[in-house]
Amino acid sequence: MSGDFPGLEGWRDLPSNEETLSWVRDRELIRDLPQRYAHGIDTDDWRKVASVFHPDCRVEGTLQSAPIQPYLEALEPGVKQYEATLHFMGNQFVELDQGGDPDKAHVETYAVAYHIEAEASSRPDLVMGVRYCDTVVRLSELADWRIFHRK
Repeated sequence: MSGDFPGLEGWRDLPSNEETLSWVRDRELIRDLPQRYAHGIDTDDWRKVASVFHPDCRVEGTLQSAPIQPYLEALEPGVKQYEATLHFMGNQFVELDQGGDPDKAHVETYAVAYHIEAEASSRPDLVMGVRYCDTVVRLSELADWRIFHRK
């Protein structure tokens, strides 16, 4: 039967439904991290922004490299100088099981970040192409994922 469907020669060796569901769940939770980050920035919800990061996260940003807490403390006033921001999230690439570790993954997300100036401002709006390269880890006690390193 599998000969009738190219690419299905090993169909009996496919993962179980439980393994497949776990794989899909992990990918969606990982894909959600940059989305929640952007939504938090755009809605001025800094608790949501912080919630996607592991407490020991380190960020290598364009302005500074720092542990997550000081990085966010420096980022917030820079973002708040704009009337509004809008992150348009684009392509994402997720790799699970980094280096044979099922609790480690990588997600790369492309975005266009619009920073809107106040109407009376003499400065033009800032539009940036952004690429978030995140190493993520599973929090075993929650079976959830957090960003451990961002570049």
